[in-house]
Amino acid sequence: MCDHSILQLPLDVLINILTLLKTSDLRNLMLTCKTMKNLIINEGTLWRLICRKSLILMNSKSELNTSWYKRCKISHNWCKGICTNKVVIQHRTNYMPWLQLCDSERLYLSVGSDLKCYGIDKKGVPHVKTIWSLEVPIIKRMDIRTNDISRFIVKDNLIVCGNRDGCTAIYQLDKNRKLPNLLYFIKDCHQEGEVEVSAVEKLNNTVVTVSNNSPDLKFWKLSCDNNDLEVKPQKINDPQTYCNHEIQLQNEVGCRCMTANNGEDKLAIGLNGNSKPLLLDVNTNNLLIWSASSRNAKEVVRDIQWHDENCIVFVTHSGKLQIIDARTSNVVFKTTDPFHSSLYCVKTDSNNAMLVGSSEYSRCVLFDTRSTRHVQMYFTQKKSSPVYSLDFDSTKLLAAADRGVAALNFNVSASKIKARDYSHTFEYVIR
Repeated sequence: MCDHSILQLPLDVLINILTLLKTSDLRNLMLTCKTMKNLIINEGTLWRLICRKSLILMNSKSELNTSWYKRCKISHNWCKGICTNKVVIQHRTNYMPWLQLCDSERLYLSVGSDLKCYGIDKKGVPHVKTIWSLEVPIIKRMDIRTNDISRFIVKDNLIVCGNRDGCTAIYQLDKNRKLPNLLYFIKDCHQEGEVEVSAVEKLNNTVVTVSNNSPDLKFWKLSCDNNDLEVKPQKINDPQTYCNHEIQLQNEVGCRCMTANNGEDKLAIGLNGNSKPLLLDVNTNNLLIWSASSRNAKEVVRDIQWHDENCIVFVTHSGKLQIIDARTSNVVFKTTDPFHSSLYCVKTDSNNAMLVGSSEYSRCVLFDTRSTRHVQMYFTQKKSSPVYSLDFDSTKLLAAADRGVAALNFNVSASKIKARDYSHTFEYVIR
């Protein structure tokens, strides 16, 4: 009988042998002894080699303390549709909510004219009870517009809310979980308040506002220090007094969305009536990317994000998901929603994973930048509602539909949860 054991082999040799095995074989091997189980689970080099071609979602600060085995296990659940699904926030009225997940610890959600903050439990599910809730200042207009929040951002300890009544409210977050302090209230942002504020962004000590019915970009200078908690609220009644400068986009209908890069020197803008975005150099006010040939009254860039420091990802009303290289202005990735539905929102992990929210069936779609074919689809709720906003980290997906927010948790055991696999290809037939 041989006294030698496979565990006596040099570690690099043993890892090379294990990489030749299937995942199912590795699971069986883990059952043989504790030493083999600990080796397989804790050896990150092994799983990096096994999953080098797989999609590993990397959007979480906590993953620095997570083993590669667990990362691969959770990512496998993403790709196979293995998760728990629960509607964690509900309301009775139809809204177009916007949400932002901050550091996987807090969820900020707009519901009508209310802005709410929720905590996240250890399972990654938002608490039903809010940490705080506030109503943004309301200006009653003579038209039929609502006072809802169109979009908001949480950035540099500030919350900037763009409203459909044509106003913008700027709050400072309180570290002690108290209600944020109102710093600025800009009453009339565009065309004397006659059009809504569709998107907002913050660049250093400047807030930028745009409207889908106005070709103007407004830059509002903040006169206070962002770290000064003693600043008293200021009401801005005359926008021309406090507007630092503005840029008018010639021959454009308006702007639907925008986002700044990490260096805050470039602003990517999604247009209303154009299937391609434009890129603005904030320091020189020059357009680095712009296309007149893609103008179309039926086209809208509904959401836009920086995928990394050089590439911009955006989705359109026609159901297209594209990545454009800001250095060359070339489209480097292009695909379409599996059902050819309009896409309302997009989020990336700045690596290979991209998630989009569609206009039908409360459906989110996962894509990999290395393939134009979708990886998986998730029907987040039973309602046939658009997904107006979404956010995710490496373990969970939060998707906001018209009457609630669904939380999908992928940090589960694959043996206990039934897979909902919609990764197969759908054929689009025109009749």
